[in-house]
Amino acid sequence: MKQIKILVLLVAGMAVISSCRKSDNPKLPELTRFSNTPLVTKAAGSDQVISAQNPSSFTGKFTVDVYFKNEPLPQKYDVVVIKNGNTASVKTIKADVTSFPTSVTVTGDQLVALFGSPIVLNDRFDIGVDVTTQGGQKYLAFPATGAAYASGVSAQPGASPSINYQAVCKYDANVYQGGFKAKDEFGDADGATIQLTKIDATHFSFVYPSVLNPVPIIVTVDANTNSAAISGTQTIGSRWDPGYGYPNNSTYVDPSATSISGSVAPCDQKVTLQIVWGVQKGALVFNSSGYSLVLTKL
Repeated sequence: MKQIKILVLLVAGMAVISSCRKSDNPKLPELTRFSNTPLVTKAAGSDQVISAQNPSSFTGKFTVDVYFKNEPLPQKYDVVVIKNGNTASVKTIKADVTSFPTSVTVTGDQLVALFGSPIVLNDRFDIGVDVTTQGGQKYLAFPATGAAYASGVSAQPGASPSINYQAVCKYDANVYQGGFKAKDEFGDADGATIQLTKIDATHFSFVYPSVLNPVPIIVTVDANTNSAAISGTQTIGSRWDPGYGYPNNSTYVDPSATSISGSVAPCDQKVTLQIVWGVQKGALVFNSSGYSLVLTKL
């Protein structure tokens, strides 16, 4: 008897399922195929950040393309930008992009004009693409509410549906020359004035005071990230100066320096280096974790 009841229930359930049709529920939406996801990439060699000291000098160049090369193309893309995450004020940089890839340029003066306010330190501009499908439906890069379209695509290899430019204290090679006051954790240069010499747009040098026959230490700066480094291990003199009280001067020869990490702070006119001091002849290294050397412009 129990088996018969179960069978009846199963048959009834199948009848309900088979009678459920799309026409019985007019609220079910039609499925719409989304047009191709944008691929927005900064051009190599162009400005990657905005100089907070001189925003008018900024010229950002980037390419707008489609991510899926074999998928249907959109009706058009509109390249848009927001400032400091404010989706209530979306501005258009370039409308009606219909060929791919397309090169786009945006300047500091253009951003000031679009938003009606000056660019200051830490301002951030996010650039994305409004997508209009072949069917005429529009999807916003920066909707006022809810998530942007195709957010999951961002995790795919090489995907970049949007880019951003931030106003930073951009490196100025002309600042990093002349006298700098030293704060030296190692001690030999603490309180001393060290002269920095500009080599080119991304390099400067200085000599360390406690070595004989000093050789300039060359610092390499990444102007896009404001990172600084003493590349490789550099010989900085013929020997450590015996006047600094080292116990065995014959041992402390060919002093060397290399940096674990470092950075420049152009707005503060400062450079910070974490330096490992050592010797070339022998395996001695004074401190494998390094010592901090901070140089601040006078």
